[in-house]
Amino acid sequence: MPPRKSLNRQRTIQDIEAAFLSLYQQGGMDHVSISGICQTCGIARSTFYLYFEDKFSVLQRVENRLLADLWEICRNLPDILDRSSATDTALRTVAHIRQHLDWYRALLSNHGDPMFVYRWKRDMVRSLDRKLAQRNVSRQEATIQGVLFSSALVGLYTYIAMECPDLPDTLLSRSMDNMLKWILAPTGQPNPCLSGR
Repeated sequence: MPPRKSLNRQRTIQDIEAAFLSLYQQGGMDHVSISGICQTCGIARSTFYLYFEDKFSVLQRVENRLLADLWEICRNLPDILDRSSATDTALRTVAHIRQHLDWYRALLSNHGDPMFVYRWKRDMVRSLDRKLAQRNVSRQEATIQGVLFSSALVGLYTYIAMECPDLPDTLLSRSMDNMLKWILAPTGQPNPCLSGR
């Protein structure tokens, strides 16, 4: 069992992050202030500064944690022939987004952080690059495929977060699997997204 001091520290950080999120959801960084965070979670400014340098460091900490969790799930994309592994990756990604849905809604909204989306897409491209290199895809083509893949997935995740968080997991994982199949399919092969396979 962690010491009481450690538990209090974790609880205070969680309270600061929750207060930040509450303010951030109202209109992005323009609606967040250190005094607002402190007032919302009932702490002194000096307590805030024990844990964070400024309001931007709160956002950075949360984004880093979310992206690290996503990287852990998706850093080794499954082979398109291994259906169980692909579905597991898709389901774990959706579960992660649902678990942190309020943060994703805030970060993907009109007032959200474009750098979060950029870093997320960059990580997806890095993960996909390994698979494309195994298939001897040219660097230029791999770049285009990475942009298409990451943009399509972030679009799907944004739709889940903002419009339809209750879509069935099986439908989402099948769609994500099909996107991965389409990107990784050998050139000249039928598009599995269009063929329904």
